[in-house]
Order: sequence, then structure tokens, then C-alpha cells
Amino acid sequence: MVRLHLIVDGSFLTDKRLFLPEGKRSMYSAVAKSLLIETEKEKILVDTGIGEIPKGSKFDAVRRTQTIKRRKGQGIRQELARLGIQPQQITSVINTHLHNAHSGGNNLFTNAQFYIAKTEFRFIDRLMSDDPNQTAYILENYDKVKSVNETSGEYQVSDEVRVIPTPGHTTGHQSVIVSTGERKLVYSGDVAPLKENLTGRVAMRGYDRREAIDSMRKLLQIRDADWIFSHDKSQLSLSKAYSLD
Repeated sequence: MVRLHLIVDGSFLTDKRLFLPEGKRSMYSAVAKSLLIETEKEKILVDTGIGEIPKGSKFDAVRRTQTIKRRKGQGIRQELARLGIQPQQITSVINTHLHNAHSGGNNLFTNAQFYIAKTEFRFIDRLMSDDPNQTAYILENYDKVKSVNETSGEYQVSDEVRVIPTPGHTTGHQSVIVSTGERKLVYSGDVAPLKENLTGRVAMRGYDRREAIDSMRKLLQIRDADWIFSHDKSQLSLSKAYSLD
């Protein structure tokens, strides 16, 4: 038996062209989400929200581009507590990638085994050497995380939870497939952050948009599947999971 919970950490205001690059400029209230998967033996969290931007002048650029807001009751700690779960009870964390809107709460989960693609770390190292002023990665979100499994290729976290490489947005991006019985749930991360990305077959901004489209096609081959989009503001509960059937 597997139980699923969609957790909303908060929202951040950004230009919608971040997600739909060929669209018109408009401000969009993007949601930072996590997926909690409870199995008989594990409590698995996919992504950890946007957290808080650290203090200090070196993060001024992040503050200018991301205004984080939370409604009453929103936030990783609060939503887990509502489910009767403390952060130390999370056994595994899967980061689809390490951009700050997906890894902002990593440091809360001190007892968890982390699953992060090895190529994600290599990509960060290369990116930082080319552009140390970039703002998508905040080192403080992941540099002190313990028990990191640097993954390579496809792997199973549990009988119900499968992780597959879906590069393009970043070279180390990965997506999560949860078997819930007759159907599956696809947590696509930033392969399809909004419904429009999937229905229009449009990749968001990232490292290699053509490769991201290939990753989307790979996920679309999964039959009997519902989709959760990582930043779609119209999808705040699992009842809004999107089906292509």
C-alpha cells in the first residue's frame, strides 16, 4: 500500500517565459512543490521546496528574481506536521535536480538518504567555473547534506518508486515514477513544470532544450499515468493530477 501527498512549500513570482520561452512576457506565481510517498517501510520525499534564501549580499540577485510567499499553513515543516510527520522521520529524499526551488529544504532532513544524480554535481562544478555569479544553485542547500547516493542511470528506491534520468533542463535532471496499483504517477520535475509544457511539447529554459524534449517523449511512453507538474499554480492537490488518457 502506498500513500501519496502533494506538499506546497510556497510560491515565487517570476516571468512566465522562464517556463514557456516563446510566450509573451507576464508575471507568474509559480508554486514550489514536493511529493511525499509513504510505503510500508519508507517515507520518501521528492524535492524539498524552495526553502528560504540565505542571508548575505551574494544572494541579492536571487532575491531580486524570486519573491517567496507562503499562505497560512504552507511550508514543508507545516505540511508535514499536518500529516503527523517530523522531518527526521523522512527516510529518503530524491532531488530531481539541485536548483534552489527544488532543494531549498534539503537541510531539514538530517536522517534521510539523498538520491542525486552524479552528473548533476559535475554539471554544477562546470557551471560554477564558467559563471560563478549564476543564481539557480545555492550551495548552502546541498553542500552539507549527509548520506548522499550519487546515482547513475535508472534505479529503484523502493518496490513502488522508480527514478529515471531525464536530462535537458540540467544534465543531471531525473524524474520519479510511482506505481499506485493499476496506474502510475509521474513527477516530472522541470521536464514539464507547467501543464502547457506537456500539452504543447515545449521545454522550459535550461541547459539543452532539445534534450529536454527527448526526456519528455521518454516519459510520455509511460502508459496509464497521471502527471504532477512541479510549478503549476492550478495543480495544488493530487486530485488535480493530469491524465493524458
